[in-house]
Amino acid sequence: MRHDTHVPTSARPAILAAARHLFAARGFAGTSMREIAEAAGVSKAAIYHHFRDKRRLYRELLDEGINTLTAAMRRLPDEGPARAQLARILLLHLEFARAHADLLRMMVHEQWQAGERRRPVSSAIARHHEEELMIFAAVLERGIARGEFKPVEPALSAQALCVVIDIISAGFVMAAPPVSAAEVAQNVMDVLLNGLAATPVAPAEVAELFTAKEKTA
Repeated sequence: MRHDTHVPTSARPAILAAARHLFAARGFAGTSMREIAEAAGVSKAAIYHHFRDKRRLYRELLDEGINTLTAAMRRLPDEGPARAQLARILLLHLEFARAHADLLRMMVHEQWQAGERRRPVSSAIARHHEEELMIFAAVLERGIARGEFKPVEPALSAQALCVVIDIISAGFVMAAPPVSAAEVAQNVMDVLLNGLAATPVAPAEVAELFTAKEKTA
């Protein structure tokens, strides 16, 4: 089998586009190379000229998309209030999710199927989450130091923010609500900064929420 660099690349964009759409709709296990070839209008042999196997094709799509998101996150300005930086990160993820809906669907499939395979196809996802955690923790630490945020534990709170943003981004794509990314981001930021309670809730009252069931059992 010849290496990718020794063959024409004219079919490569069509292969990537077809594979991205099918993987997003059916997942890695539910998509065959034959189906990708038919959707791209090429032969299976043409795909194998460019990609050693289905796993390599799938990984390239994930890596390319995730690396694009990571690079965009690095380019965000970090000046101004910490809450403004938090809002920029949230809006970036939502806008990226809508602009790259197939990639987000692939990521959802990857999260579900990685456990079954015992190891993920793309290491870029893990690297992105690690960098995302560091950025969120740094934003929280800066906000706490400036008095913008209350003194929460930055590392744990960063993990919570990552989960919230991942779920909201996935839901934004899967449910496709008739609202803009900015509207969703503003609503989420309102909840994050102001909470749901009409009046402030003391930490002790929050703790009681998790012990109430034990007391009534």
